[in-house]
Amino acid sequence: MQLFSGSMAELRRPPSSQNSFLDGLRSIAILLVINLHFSADFTAIHGENFFSRLPFVANGWVGVDLFFVLSGFFIGGQLWKELLRSGTISVQRFILRRGLRIWPLYFFTFLCVFAIFWSRTVEKEYGWASLVFLTDYFNDGIVLGGWSLSVEEQFYIITPILLYLFARQRKPGTIRCWLWLLLALEPLMRAAFWIHRTGHFFYHDPALFARIYYPLHTHCDGLIMGLILSSLWVSKDKSAPGNAPRKWKLYLMVVAAAVAMVLLRDLQHEIFSFTGLALFFGSLVWFGLATDSRIFQSRVFYWISRLSFGMYLNHGYLVNPVFRFLLPHIRLFSPSSIGTQLLGTLILTVMSAAVALITFCLVEHPFLNLRKLLLDPRPAAQYA
Repeated sequence: MQLFSGSMAELRRPPSSQNSFLDGLRSIAILLVINLHFSADFTAIHGENFFSRLPFVANGWVGVDLFFVLSGFFIGGQLWKELLRSGTISVQRFILRRGLRIWPLYFFTFLCVFAIFWSRTVEKEYGWASLVFLTDYFNDGIVLGGWSLSVEEQFYIITPILLYLFARQRKPGTIRCWLWLLLALEPLMRAAFWIHRTGHFFYHDPALFARIYYPLHTHCDGLIMGLILSSLWVSKDKSAPGNAPRKWKLYLMVVAAAVAMVLLRDLQHEIFSFTGLALFFGSLVWFGLATDSRIFQSRVFYWISRLSFGMYLNHGYLVNPVFRFLLPHIRLFSPSSIGTQLLGTLILTVMSAAVALITFCLVEHPFLNLRKLLLDPRPAAQYA
């Protein structure tokens, strides 16, 4: 009981440094992903409808790109602060810190899935890839959605090593120039692959798109953008008079980024969508940081944000139980109606949050306390 009470107490009291706008963005990201996966199964059974064709439903996968921008920002903030403070980076300490955040729940999920779905997991040719975070390259892992966690885990290892080797004794502005160049190289890399495989820049092939969707080296635009934003934010002198941008300029920035995202997608969506999403989501993160907007002030967004990692890992396994055991007994709407689809999405979200709450108390929070004891003499903001 003490374990649960301590975890619940932390959920009830957000840190004073918490940015509610970023909580809202993280909540939107996980809700987009959950809605996408439930709607995909619903559509496969009952066919498309008005709701399933809405852009935020059909393209709910963009929630992963929003996660990437936020993850790049949070982990980048830790690295830039350490670099500015000490002039170097402790790679081992950083990887251990991230490991104590990601590994406990991830491997707990792996063991649960392996035990419950034994007959199917042993048949997977590349099931071992889930153990070493390589399912973005061997996309037949045991943990659903493990490819994106593999992308992030690889990024968490490569980034501190590269900064340790090349960023010491260099000005933040110089490092950011290299990061902007790296961001520009991402679509060029995808274009080279696309032209090589199809022979034509404007050719579209949904099956081939998977070859650039999953791997780190062709889908890390959002993570790079998060690093750039964190470097700008850490280097920014927030106390200097006149440094706060006018709000209309921030709105204009978001609108310009949205236009750029649409134009890039229309130009060639397989090649430029990730870059456009990185620019748009990056503008939203910067807007939230610069304005400290209270639009997501409700405590609900903090709770969803806090549980989003567990929800991301567990929701895929709850879709089938919702379809088979719950929806058939709730006859508020016809089985194929939009009302049933929305109700099923709501039930899945609540169930996923409930399971995530249990795993947060039993798995995540104890290891976060251990991390704090070992590595964090002072409380860290944003539970990164």
